[in-house]
Amino acid sequence: MDNLISVFMNYKIDRLTEYGVFAYQEDSEFIRYVFHQYFGVYVDNYYYNIFQTIEEETSYSDENLKLEFKGIMEEMLDDYREYELQVSNEEYSHNQKVIRELNPICYALVKIDWLKFDNKDEIPAKVGDFIGQNEFLQKLVGEREVQLSRLVRNTYQTYLKLLEFTDTYYGLKKRMFEENKKDIYWELVPKIKTLGNYRKSMVQKVYEDERLEQEKLECIIQKISLEILKSTLKEEEIPLMFIEFGGSAIARGKIKDEIIELIDNPLFRKYVVLAVNYSVYANQKSAFVEDYQFACIQDFTHINDIYLKVENISKEGIFHYLIVSDYRYKDRDFYTGYENDAMKILLFEEE
Repeated sequence: MDNLISVFMNYKIDRLTEYGVFAYQEDSEFIRYVFHQYFGVYVDNYYYNIFQTIEEETSYSDENLKLEFKGIMEEMLDDYREYELQVSNEEYSHNQKVIRELNPICYALVKIDWLKFDNKDEIPAKVGDFIGQNEFLQKLVGEREVQLSRLVRNTYQTYLKLLEFTDTYYGLKKRMFEENKKDIYWELVPKIKTLGNYRKSMVQKVYEDERLEQEKLECIIQKISLEILKSTLKEEEIPLMFIEFGGSAIARGKIKDEIIELIDNPLFRKYVVLAVNYSVYANQKSAFVEDYQFACIQDFTHINDIYLKVENISKEGIFHYLIVSDYRYKDRDFYTGYENDAMKILLFEEE
């Protein structure tokens, strides 16, 4: 199973590359490679806030992207010097020229990624306006706006399928926290209300099978990734999202490779907190690395010394949050009044 966010971002790079090849009116494996390098930097900058050549902490801006493109151009030119004696002089000079010429083309074209459409009929006019406002692109594209609009429409239709995707059998249930109304705890639930009796029992049976815990985790990871992508496309604010991260995801002291493949993405790490029961953590401490955000989720109804338990969890230094899944009401004031800069306690709203 592939990392959904990474697949989408790679698709975005591929589509921008198609626009670039169209504008440049020349195509080759090397040209596509160079486009991919530039547009990969754009995706890192704009969507991940990751910068390749700017050392200080910063954020996306046109000026920073220009600096980043200049940096990656110089890196590509420097790397390509190794081929000077391996290819003909003509090919070597041509490819050096390609690296330089694609820089301003990519810089101009990335903003086509920002165009928003309510429907496909808006695309020709908005693409035409976009080209018309950029003298450099006018010279490149000329009267070929219609062909470029077709390329953009193909991208738009793919985005639309993503935004409209629904799962017949499983969905997400939202649980909110008392004091933090923005963040969300997501649970995977079967969609049995819309199914016939046979399918209801089948889906419920599969859902409750403990042998399928990893498959359910993979399913909720993909669904959360889809939520992140939908919000990204709509330019909506993305809340912090919590999901339970059970022992099925861990083997031999590390998170399983197939799970890492699904969660190893900057957007996922930024917006998703993996909530693990303390006993699972205690048995597999080496699996929990600081590349991800972790919360401890704990039932306190049968814990006598809640103060010591909370302090021990905090001292581990790995948990940014402690989700109290259940507790004795007499202890409520302790949880609501707990103050610790390193770890915040969260209580669920009553359902």
